[in-house]
Formats: sequence, C-alpha cells, structure tokens
Amino acid sequence: MLTKNQEKLVRSLGLRKNRKKSGLFVAEGMKLTRDFLNSGLIAEYIFYDGAAVEEMELADFGRAAVEISAAEMKRLTFLDTPSPVLAVFEIPKSNVAAMQEAPMVLLLDRVQDPGNVGTLLRSALWYGVRSVALVTGSADVWSPKVVQASMGALAHMHVAQDEGANWIEWARAQGRAVVVADMGGPSVRTLNWPQKSLLVLGNEGQGVSPEFKSAADMVATLPAAGTEMESLNVAVSGATLLYEYAVSEGGPCTQN
Repeated sequence: MLTKNQEKLVRSLGLRKNRKKSGLFVAEGMKLTRDFLNSGLIAEYIFYDGAAVEEMELADFGRAAVEISAAEMKRLTFLDTPSPVLAVFEIPKSNVAAMQEAPMVLLLDRVQDPGNVGTLLRSALWYGVRSVALVTGSADVWSPKVVQASMGALAHMHVAQDEGANWIEWARAQGRAVVVADMGGPSVRTLNWPQKSLLVLGNEGQGVSPEFKSAADMVATLPAAGTEMESLNVAVSGATLLYEYAVSEGGPCTQN
C-alpha cells in the first residue's frame, strides 16, 4: 500500500531542487529499473503494480519492493501511460576522475530540452562514448523526462555538471582538444580527431557559447546537401557527429 509520505516524495522528485535536496531520482519501467539495479545503484523504493507484475520478476527487488494498486501507480507516474514499475534511486556521485581517461567526452553547452539531452545520452552510449559533461543551464540528467528519454543509457555512463569555464580549464589541464560543433567550419569528414577530445554541442536556439568558440581547437561542421534549412536539431546533429567520430580511424567502431 502506498503511504501519503511515499506519494509526496515521489511527486516532489519532478522538481530539480527536490532531487538535489534529497539526492534521489525516479525511473519508470522494468527495464530501466533493472538497468540501474545492475549498475549498482541503490533503490530507496521500487513500487510495482501487483496485478501486472509476476512474482518471478520481483526476485532482485528485495526490501525496496512496495506493492501498490494500478490506481495508486497513476498518482505516482510522470508518464502519460503508467508503467507497472516505478523506482526511486539514489543519484550517483559525479566521478569526473573516471572521465579523464576517456578518449572522447561529449559536452552539452546549455542544451535545455530534456528529450534532446536524453537522446544525446542514448546516442553517445551507442557510439561508445560513456562520458558526458554538462554546462550549468542544461537540462538535469536526473529529471524524469531525461531518464526516460535516455532509455537506460544513464546506468552505463559518467555524467557531471559544471560551469563552462571550468570545463575548458579541465580540458586544457589534460591536453584534451576542444572540438566545437558549429556552422562555417571544415566538414567533419576531413577532421582528424585528436587522441583526446571534448566535443561541444550548443544550446538549441543560441548554439555554442562565445567562451567555447574562443577556446576551440577545432570546428566540426556537418555539410548540408540542400540550402532550404538553416540548421539541424541538436540531437540529430550530435548523433551524426558521434557517428563520424566512432567510424573515424581509431574510433570505437573501427576497434571492434
């Protein structure tokens, strides 16, 4: 049975300030829940609809499992159609040190749409990039919408957020090249990716900030076949650039 305090806690996690204060986030769906459990995250609660989940599926839920009704799940969910499982996990601590050895780090410069951020996380993992840096002002990766849109990618990645100037200093300290995605540069097809790169994708409306443009060691541009469109969606352009990196000489896809 769902208590009032449990319902209040879950619903409060829709707000960034409450996630930050509590150190908790919400994941919905059996696959997402298992992905986070398998990654070693600690579940505070795992609510499940007893009428929709078989007992054999609950084996690894342990003491965190709380059986509730379908009506109670509707009061908790952040989805249009409730899943039979909703879990509350502890937010893992940022591990910037683990990002230092990564050949490629994707940086999101104030990318604000949760759907775009989630899709970029998913694309990054697909192309072998497991470290994502975010500039303050980007969508919170632990928001229900981003967690859902990432389709479990967050369970396998290192993510951290900081000010833009600090990320530039961080890249410089380890000899990491700053590669900015922007119009008017050379085609990404001609780019010789450095051994260690920081690929910067900009805000949906404003693009990459001036501080990153000034710090750029390289500019990567996606050539257009037509002239009718001014730009691509950041999630689409980001996925394409990640593909170009992955299939480049020495990239993740060429090493398999």
